[in-house]
Amino acid sequence: MALSGHHEREMLAFRRRNSAACIDALRDHGVLTVSELARITGLSRPTVESIVADFETHGLVTHEQQAATATKGRPARRVAFNASAGYVAGIDLGLHRVTVLISDLAGTIVGTALHDIDTDITGSELISLAAATLKRALARLDATRLAAVTVCISGIVDASGRVLQSNVLPEWNGLGLAASLSRQLACPVIVENDVNMAALGELHAGAAQNADDVVFIMVGHRVSAAIILGGALHRGRNFAAGEVGDLESTGWGYQDVHETSVLGAFLGRDPEEVFAAAQAGDADALQLVSRFAHRIIRGIAVVGLTVDPDVIVIGGGLSVGPVLLGVLQAELARLVTRSTQPPLVSSALGRNGVALGGLVRSLEVLSERLYGSTDITVPRFSLPAIGSIQADAAASGVANPDAADFGTSAATTEPGVTGPAAAESVTFGARLATYAASANATATHSLS
Repeated sequence: MALSGHHEREMLAFRRRNSAACIDALRDHGVLTVSELARITGLSRPTVESIVADFETHGLVTHEQQAATATKGRPARRVAFNASAGYVAGIDLGLHRVTVLISDLAGTIVGTALHDIDTDITGSELISLAAATLKRALARLDATRLAAVTVCISGIVDASGRVLQSNVLPEWNGLGLAASLSRQLACPVIVENDVNMAALGELHAGAAQNADDVVFIMVGHRVSAAIILGGALHRGRNFAAGEVGDLESTGWGYQDVHETSVLGAFLGRDPEEVFAAAQAGDADALQLVSRFAHRIIRGIAVVGLTVDPDVIVIGGGLSVGPVLLGVLQAELARLVTRSTQPPLVSSALGRNGVALGGLVRSLEVLSERLYGSTDITVPRFSLPAIGSIQADAAASGVANPDAADFGTSAATTEPGVTGPAAAESVTFGARLATYAASANATATHSLS
C-alpha cells in the first residue's frame, strides 16, 4: 500500500509539472495548435490533448477551429490561454492610503482603486475600508472570478496570516487577519508584511529584476527592511528578518516625532516639502536631508553588510527624487570603506510597489492551487497601465468610496458578458477545487 501511495504521488507530481509546462507555453506564445504545444513543451501529443481537455473543462483555455484549407483532413484545433478565467488582487493597507490592484492570470492590470486616509482609523474600520475599496476595483469585473487576495500590512505576520506584532495598529496583535478577511471577502486571503511585498514587487517588476540577493529599504514615516536571498523572500524563523529597526542604534525605530526620532531629523518641517526644496537647491533643506540620511544610514549599512546583496533598493514615501539617494550613497561610502560596497538604487515602482508585490504573491499562491506547481513563472505586469487606470479611478472619485461591506452574493457582470456566464454564482475558488479534484483523479489512472 505504501508503494502504491508513493507511486500515485509521483504520478500526480509528474502530471502537475506537465500541466504547468503547458500553461507557461500557452501564456507566452498566445494561440497554439495542439501539435505546436506538444513541440514547445516536449510532451507527447496524447499527453497534451489530455491536459488541454482538463483545462477546457474548467475554463482555463479556449479553443477555435482553423479555417478550412485545400489540404485534406480535419483543421487543426487552436488553443489559447484564458487569462480572464480568474483574477487576483494585491491590497496595500498603508498609513495614509489604501491601494488595490487587480490583474488577470496573465499579469494584465484590469482594475484598481485608491482611497486616501485623512484621519486616524481603527483596525476594524481599515478592514471594512479595504473591503469597500476592493469592491470598487472589481466594479467592472466578474467578482466571482476573484481567486486570491494578498493584503499587505505594516507588522510581523506569520505563515497563517496571524499578526504577531503591529506597532501601527496594536489592536491587530494576535489577530488571525487572513481568516477574518477570508470570511468577509468570501475569497482566499493571504496576509503579508508590506515591506516584504514591496521587495517582491521590485524583484519581479522593478529595480531588482536582474538580481538574486536584494535588500529593500522602505523609507517613510518609519524605516524598515526586507531581504531576498537566491531570488526568494527571506522571512526568517520568526518572520522578522530585516526588522533591525528594533535596535535603537539603527536610528529607525517607531518613536513619536521628536528630536531623536526618525522624522525628528526634519526639525518639525514637513518631510515632503523639505525634499522638494532640497531638489530645488535650498541649502537649509539639503542640510536637513543630510541630517536624515545620517540618522538612518547605520541601519542600512548593518543589513547591507550582513547580506552583501547584489543591490540595495531604496523605496517608500520619503525616497522622492535623487537627492536622498545621493546623500545615502555618500554616507554609505563614509561608513563602508571597502570598494565592493553594494550599490544603492531607487525603487522603480514608487507607491504601487507594495500592492504590486501583493499581486505577485497572489499569483504564486494561485499557481500552486491551480496548476499544482510553485515553479511556474509569475507573468510580467503591464506597468504603464497602472498609472493610467489609477488616474481614471481618481478622476471618477474613488477617493470617496461607498462604505458598504463587500459581499459576493451578487455577481458583477463584466462588459460584454450576458446570459449564463453573467449569472454564474459559483465562485472561481469552487471551480479551482473541482479542477484540483479532477486532476488528482486523472493522475491516479494514467501516467502522462
